[in-house]
Amino acid sequence: MKKLFISLSILTCVGAAKAQTLTFDVAAKYAYSATGMFNKNISDLGASQDYDVAFSSNYGLAGTVNFGKIGLGVEYLMGNFKAGYQGDQVLIGGAYTSNVDLKTTQIPIYLRLGEEKGSFGEFGVVMHSVKSATYTNSNFLIDPPASLDVTNQYQNFMGYMVGVGGRFGILDLPVLVSVSARFMYSTADAKGVDALGSDLDLYNPYSKSNAASVGLHVGVIYSID
Repeated sequence: MKKLFISLSILTCVGAAKAQTLTFDVAAKYAYSATGMFNKNISDLGASQDYDVAFSSNYGLAGTVNFGKIGLGVEYLMGNFKAGYQGDQVLIGGAYTSNVDLKTTQIPIYLRLGEEKGSFGEFGVVMHSVKSATYTNSNFLIDPPASLDVTNQYQNFMGYMVGVGGRFGILDLPVLVSVSARFMYSTADAKGVDALGSDLDLYNPYSKSNAASVGLHVGVIYSID
């Protein structure tokens, strides 16, 4: 009975899609987000290691197939994903700030619910491919004082995404502008380093790192009927 219900649901969705006129969107996109990596091993250390605000940016292309009020979208975004930390550690000379800059390729795949113009909601997944990772620390006693390549300490991860926004026209131009706020959280392990640059694999017991972001996404859309 369950398989029959699922099959009927799929057939109903396909039938509804065929009853609608298909349209296609292509867009150039830019995103600016507050981002972070959260790990229980770091959280348990109190003032010696804590989190700080970090900001990341991404840009790229998007494509959407629309049938009625439902759109299936995919994006290809290049840029970074940063994690910020702060603390006070006597062994390195006192207060410090540090961050990890992940150079990433992000591929969001999502459903968009809404009319061609006006408000919409969206939800889906975001694949993060980590190309490189660099750790830096503000305290001059850290060795090396400038930066440390920690690429091998990180791995690719997937996050879940929800967002709300709106699409509107500009004068008589043949394009639309899309503005949305998105929240992403990853239950998958990104691995990584702590606030002092040490490999999190060295902690016992080990805790996974969860990535999170909240940001503003802006796109310029051209529709193909």
